[in-house]
Amino acid sequence: MALLDEKNLAAAAAKRARFRVHHVGTKLNQEELHELEVLAAKRKQTQAELIRRLVLREIEQHQTGLRPSAEMVEITACRLLLVNLLGPMAKGQAITQEGFDGIVDEVKKQKARVARDRLRDHEARR
Repeated sequence: MALLDEKNLAAAAAKRARFRVHHVGTKLNQEELHELEVLAAKRKQTQAELIRRLVLREIEQHQTGLRPSAEMVEITACRLLLVNLLGPMAKGQAITQEGFDGIVDEVKKQKARVARDRLRDHEARR
């Protein structure tokens, strides 16, 4: 069997495609460089890895659309929980433990989607 047959060449090419060989760069002023150094140190990352992750996160966000922050998702969860609990209570309905657990489970499932919808609505009004 030849070392350089088509199968081996294709496998080697696929492996090389995953290598990080393309450089992307920018220039920063002294203050911006200092802020980058502080952030990288705080996150215990090299500057290059921090920048790479920032770039990849921006690409992912562009491809998937708007993404609410973790804080927005949790605030949305609190709002959903309040609305789903206070509505029945205002009508004088008692809430069982099973009912409460069901509401909490549903909020966990829906909070990210609802937060995304709220963010999309907000962006549309801008």
